[in-house]
Amino acid sequence: MPDFDFSVEENISVDEFLSACDSNEIKELIQALKDDGHLTNGGRDGDDFDAAVEKLIGNAWRLSKEDEETILKIANKIIS
Repeated sequence: MPDFDFSVEENISVDEFLSACDSNEIKELIQALKDDGHLTNGGRDGDDFDAAVEKLIGNAWRLSKEDEETILKIANKIIS
């Protein structure tokens, strides 16, 4: 895990920070955030959520226009 000097008063963007980390450091950071409880799924089982989302693939035609728009808004919010 990278060492952080919090006494330095320098503002960098998240993109700058992540670009300075290698993939192993990013994985360690994610795991540390999970272990500390900073990354949660609201108490839901991730497998259940993933399975529910997979059911949506190829089934947009079954959704109402409003449901489809809601799902697209959520997806764009997460990806952006």
